[in-house]
Amino acid sequence: MMNDFTLLFPEFFVVALAFSVLTVDFFLPSSRKHLLSYVSALGLVIALIASLQYFWGEDASLYSGLILVDNYAVFFKAFFLLLGAVAVLASRDYVRQHLEHAGEYYAILTFAVLAMMLMAASGELLTAYLALELLSFCLYVLVSYDRYNPKSNEAGTKYILLGAFSSALLLYGISQVYGLTGATRFDEIAQALVSAPELNPGLLLGVVLIIGGLGFKVAAVPFHMW
Repeated sequence: MMNDFTLLFPEFFVVALAFSVLTVDFFLPSSRKHLLSYVSALGLVIALIASLQYFWGEDASLYSGLILVDNYAVFFKAFFLLLGAVAVLASRDYVRQHLEHAGEYYAILTFAVLAMMLMAASGELLTAYLALELLSFCLYVLVSYDRYNPKSNEAGTKYILLGAFSSALLLYGISQVYGLTGATRFDEIAQALVSAPELNPGLLLGVVLIIGGLGFKVAAVPFHMW
């Protein structure tokens, strides 16, 4: 069955927006770089409107269920796009006062939104993991963006080290779940759990490792020491 890549229009649009902002930054004079915040926010709002208008009510998938397009995914895509636009506008004054290349900052923020959109649309563990890693890389850069600030450098270093550790936990948890269920898709894992006569301790360990890895990634209590 052929995949309908028009279902990924919001993601493609956000990628084009990020590269466009990054490219335009090279040609704009310093006095006009603040306009990039409005361009970024406007682009994210356009993607939000397109997602709700054209994909709300869809129930489709790509690559045999690796990426899902349904109301759940569209709702969170719209939420993350709105959140990204608010973050862009909220940081506009800080970027104008402290950053020389505003386009780099807005492009990284836009790629972070893209990663969250892909994570919301993921239908299986490895796709969600790759989206989470893309988000993590963006956050590593944003945390340590002020390279002349020792506190920013320290926070970024701690976050990267902790992120690598949490990635290991996630991958080991995923391998446990896959080894014991033979599946990485969420619906197939759910079916395997329902049909199992009893909960396998190894499977429980895999779920705990995945939750722990996610906890480290999002700095949720009690995994927030960085």
